[in-house]
Amino acid sequence: MRIVCIGGGPAGLYFGLLMKKLRREHSVTVIERNRAYDTFGWGVVFSDLTLDSMRAWDAETAAEIEVSFNHWDDIELLFKGTRQRTTGHGFVGI
Repeated sequence: MRIVCIGGGPAGLYFGLLMKKLRREHSVTVIERNRAYDTFGWGVVFSDLTLDSMRAWDAETAAEIEVSFNHWDDIELLFKGTRQRTTGHGFVGI
């Protein structure tokens, strides 16, 4: 089977990777409009639930990605000079 992923963002790259690992005989191509190593000043954030799913599908790749993550579980809101913090949300970002 030939599979073409349009877009080299997190979803396209991860889908392509999982499909190739699942079925090595498949041909997987990822098409990205930007050049390799172009950056745009933004990052990617995943919830703890998303990370759990990534680990379940492909623990090896998830472990390789996780070494670059920063983890936090607090959300802080500053409104009219008052700061409110909640915890237990669980996010990671690159």
